Amino acid sequence: MLPEDNILFKGIGHEDCRRMISCFNCEIKHFRSGSCIADYSRTSDKIGIVLSGAASMVRYDVNGVRTIAETLGEQSIFGEFFTFSGSHRSSVEIVADSDCQVLFVRREELMKRCEKACRCHSMVVENLLALMSEKAISLSEHIEVLSQRSIEDKLISFLQITEDNTPQGKAPQIPFSTTALSDYLCVNRSALQRQIAKLKKEGVLTLSKRTFRLQRPNE
Repeated sequence: MLPEDNILFKGIGHEDCRRMISCFNCEIKHFRSGSCIADYSRTSDKIGIVLSGAASMVRYDVNGVRTIAETLGEQSIFGEFFTFSGSHRSSVEIVADSDCQVLFVRREELMKRCEKACRCHSMVVENLLALMSEKAISLSEHIEVLSQRSIEDKLISFLQITEDNTPQGKAPQIPFSTTALSDYLCVNRSALQRQIAKLKKEGVLTLSKRTFRLQRPNE
């Protein structure tokens, strides 16, 4: 994906986009799978946008327990003011799930007043607000999943949301390994595996590698 294809520059022409990238002093970095893209135990004013690949926002509590707070695919945005760490005793990192290409820009560069009051700058800010709105929805969905009482209810809630968010005509896929999914749902891995096996046996869940189909009650 080219930088100008990113949703942050949606509605801006090729030449104007190149000019805006230079104006904002953007930088593009490449990260290998498994590497740390950002560590928010240290202060950072940079906003990152995933141009290609996938990553996760990972939180570690004081005991070192790992929780996946959010998955980040192409066009996803992250930054210190999106982490919601809630405590100085927990740390938050952005970790590459695959090889990634990430565009970084300082928040102050986006928010500063444009001397020319150009339309392009206003559109970038509008696009940033749209990205923030999408992130709020994503985090709200995660809270909805975690609010379920049982492992079965958490799993089914997650699968339903994933299915609903899958574009029409495409088969829904779980974007995690079993270990990562247990971290995302905040449940024991072995207990999650038993629950998946139970749902498959009952015919509620069809699963092939990461592609799944959830049998709805009215189907």
